Amino acid sequence: MIRGKTAAAIAVAAAIVAVCVAGSAWIVQSRDAWLVKSVVDRIAPWSAPAVLYAETPDAQSYFQVYDDATGAYENYVYEVQAHDAEGNERRVVLVSFGTMLDETEPFLAMVAKGSSIQTWEYAESLECLPVSDSAGGA
Repeated sequence: MIRGKTAAAIAVAAAIVAVCVAGSAWIVQSRDAWLVKSVVDRIAPWSAPAVLYAETPDAQSYFQVYDDATGAYENYVYEVQAHDAEGNERRVVLVSFGTMLDETEPFLAMVAKGSSIQTWEYAESLECLPVSDSAGGA
């Protein structure tokens, strides 16, 4: 009887581990897991904030849109290829609340934690980036 209970407990533990591994792999690889990543990024102590810069993406290039909490506006989710002051590339997710990004604004300055943008604003230039990464660069 004890062997049966032990075997059942081992089977349940193995199933839980398998589900956790599969879920973790999905979160790491899937762009659709941006909300889960955002929550983890906000609470993870190992994820330090970083200042990033990028060209403003095309307003229509969002990969998800959803209603805000009031239902009055739509929020647009963008994947942005950004750079830090040293020129290191990083792909991050930016949520524009209530409106699409303004393509007439050339650049974005952002604070990211992990792969999630915490705050952002439009910027006039990308002085911190190598010339080849700025608008019109070679």
